[in-house]
Amino acid sequence: MKYMKCPKFSNYPSCRILAALLLCALCPPATFAQSRYGIIPQPLFLEEKEGVFRFSNNTVVEYPAESERAAEIAADFCAQLNLVSGLKVRTEAANVGQAGVQRMVLRLEAGMADEGYTLSVTPQHIAVAATTTAGLFWGVQTVCQLLPAAIYGEKKAGGFKWEVPCCGIRDEPRFSYRGIMLDCGRYFMPKEVILKFIDVMSMHKQNMFHWHLTEDQGWRIEIKKYPRLTEVGAWRKETTGYSKDGGDGTPHGGFYTQEDAREVVEYARRRGVTVVPEIEIPGHSSAAVAAYPELSCFPDRTYEVATSWGVKKDILSPTATTFRFLEDVFTELFDIFPSPYYHIGGDEAPRDRWKESDYVQDLMKIMGMKDESEMQIFFVQRMAKFLRETGGKTVIGWDEILDGGAVPGTVVMSYRGHNPAVNAARLGLNTIVAANRWNYLDYYQEDPAKEPKSQGLFISMNKVYNYFPIPDTVDAASQKHFIGQQGCVWSEFIQNAQRAEYMAFPRAVAMSETAWCDRDNKDWDSFCARMLKDFERLDQKRVGYSRAFWNVIFHFERKNDGNPVDGFPKEVELTIDYPGATIRYTTDGSQVTAKSPQYSGTIIVQQGDQIRAQGFMPNGKGVGVPVDRRF
Repeated sequence: MKYMKCPKFSNYPSCRILAALLLCALCPPATFAQSRYGIIPQPLFLEEKEGVFRFSNNTVVEYPAESERAAEIAADFCAQLNLVSGLKVRTEAANVGQAGVQRMVLRLEAGMADEGYTLSVTPQHIAVAATTTAGLFWGVQTVCQLLPAAIYGEKKAGGFKWEVPCCGIRDEPRFSYRGIMLDCGRYFMPKEVILKFIDVMSMHKQNMFHWHLTEDQGWRIEIKKYPRLTEVGAWRKETTGYSKDGGDGTPHGGFYTQEDAREVVEYARRRGVTVVPEIEIPGHSSAAVAAYPELSCFPDRTYEVATSWGVKKDILSPTATTFRFLEDVFTELFDIFPSPYYHIGGDEAPRDRWKESDYVQDLMKIMGMKDESEMQIFFVQRMAKFLRETGGKTVIGWDEILDGGAVPGTVVMSYRGHNPAVNAARLGLNTIVAANRWNYLDYYQEDPAKEPKSQGLFISMNKVYNYFPIPDTVDAASQKHFIGQQGCVWSEFIQNAQRAEYMAFPRAVAMSETAWCDRDNKDWDSFCARMLKDFERLDQKRVGYSRAFWNVIFHFERKNDGNPVDGFPKEVELTIDYPGATIRYTTDGSQVTAKSPQYSGTIIVQQGDQIRAQGFMPNGKGVGVPVDRRF
């Protein structure tokens, strides 16, 4: 049976109590699977069944003998389960074991989507079937989510029954590319941060880790033929950001050795995640130019690794020296990153230096180019051809690679809204949507007036979740070119690992359902109920996520800097994500209690009003912490 959903209630918390009271009367029994199963992303079909399968010392995990990857998946699952449970579950190749032994069987069979799987759980056995080992892996991840959250721990956990609720599942992703990007160029992130991101992605069936490795402010990957890239390019003398108040006076830097990168790639491979490296060209290259000035339009000038954010004018020059350099760099990376996709940036490349350069202007005349935008296309074409013919790679570029013309065979990553993605699809190019107003995780998720400085917009988890990558206006013929969605963690205001985790999670978890589920197989209230179990999983992984889920969120018209649009009276809406919570509030700044007025709709705020609000459960217990805002 299809995983049934409740009728669509309003997202206002005041309606959630009513929703809870009406649940039994209005919703089919499968709706109660939310708390029992708690799977994220939500499966395509789930049939609830009575009973449980309980792991024991006699349990065997069986895998198809012909598949090394399946054997690896089985071994990794057993190793983790045995670590946290103290059991002695073992693996066994198919057709060589004892009859009658309690089994979890991994089976390869034809007829499913590339990453699809089926899962059957009865008290006697678990069966995971898929056409590919990728599907097998995702099926096993669902088994992990059905176990106690302690399955994700790092040591033995007592007091748990290591059992899985019985069910029948058929599942497959809506999009093949389900990505998260982490920017390590502005601020270097230790390798352990990368591994944790990959862990959490894998838990939620996100399969593409986009590793932003080069920037104006730092070159982060070791290239042995060009040691100055990390000797010089990986370090800046200080950070000034966007501020006009001067720098912080603190040097910053760091880089990943090639062995570091290989470790990350292998770690990701075992967890079903592909690492997509990004080397920015021709813009965002100040660090490379500082290390090797001959890559610039004016080699005799002195360059430094950038200390401030923003778009820089010193970009790569289209010379034989530059292209030889890039080919050498990518040739070294081929041995490290087996990903079929390589990202080459292509965004925010001012043409000022190209306009000033006699060499570039002469080259444009020789090549019959009308303007510098055609040189940008030439740059992308040249590197796309090399990557395709030499490394067998498909190039991904930010949507500026469409400016001035399209490069056949490339994938357009659309971040300036949806129009570039639509244009790419109409041109027959595959596209990945990372539209900034829905998919940028460096934007505020709590009150900008109370939060550390971030990028200006406000994006709640609800907004992230309810997003769908394909616009309604896209015709059926073009829809096939929308291959995925990606969340982006840009680090201008994310200085360390703690801040990266806080900004990314749990919104990145919501994105897993955005990319895995079709539009009609998503339900916000169901997701919030399932998140209660998922937070336990994140706790086991020691993820320092935002607590906005527990707190009241203020919604009102904002400027691009996150502050309110001027003018009163002002309409303010209040929401809370925590299931079953009712909002209580005051408007004079006084303490809010379970007896304060209950929020039931938009509040009209006058200048000087101070709203204080908090969620409360039906038993009067407070949820989260009181939040307030003076207007």
